[in-house]
Amino acid sequence: MAGMSEKLALELTERLQEEKIQVAVVIQDESGKTFTLKEQKIFPGASLLKVGIADYVKSIWQQKADILKKTLTVRPEQRVAGAGVMHYLSQTKWSLRDIVALMLGTSDNTAANILLDHFGRKKVSDWLTDNFPGLQLQRNFIAPVVAGKDNFLTAAALLPAWQELFGENNEFTFFCQNALHEQTERGKLIYYADDLKFSGDTFNKTGDLVNVEHDCARLKLNQKWFDCIVLTRFTGLKQHQRALKLQQDIGRMLMQNLLQK
Repeated sequence: MAGMSEKLALELTERLQEEKIQVAVVIQDESGKTFTLKEQKIFPGASLLKVGIADYVKSIWQQKADILKKTLTVRPEQRVAGAGVMHYLSQTKWSLRDIVALMLGTSDNTAANILLDHFGRKKVSDWLTDNFPGLQLQRNFIAPVVAGKDNFLTAAALLPAWQELFGENNEFTFFCQNALHEQTERGKLIYYADDLKFSGDTFNKTGDLVNVEHDCARLKLNQKWFDCIVLTRFTGLKQHQRALKLQQDIGRMLMQNLLQK
């Protein structure tokens, strides 16, 4: 039967015990049953902090629903390389809604920084500290680390922030979920979805840095689902490959569980 059973928990434990890389895991099913491993361990945040930024924008939208129609102009200095598409497209004016969608769907660094500049990074950071302790946003994306100020998170802190984008059915969560559903990075937790002919829906947000590979996903089939967060840190090519394979295997195990009758 689908869900976080003792059998699945044992299989996950055995798979995780094979690894020597740093890893933290939180998996929760629709009933609230939860599997955790080192969920309070602090990791570099990478692009998973963009989930928290979306949550902040949602909190503003709840007070002022027409904010999504607001047009923001991309300044030349806001264009930063790395993930995303905004930095190389000629378009300079975007709706706030589309900026959030690009931040989630393509992990767009320029989009994230535009939002931080618009709302104020300190305001966003303070809000995250109050609402999701453990999510630390101390610099813009692709900005240098100064005096140790960097972005950090724990798997435990990210779970409620992730679920904030799924808990209600409204205009904001709808377009965020659509962006996560159309996520361009599919090489980790949802890697085996096509091979398994997974007939449900997948939503995910990934993050990576040098020696860091993270992924966060909701795997859903009918009324059954898992939210899964896997954070990894490693050294060298072989450990990098193992970190990716671990995430792929965990996602495969969860999707196979959902597919069973």
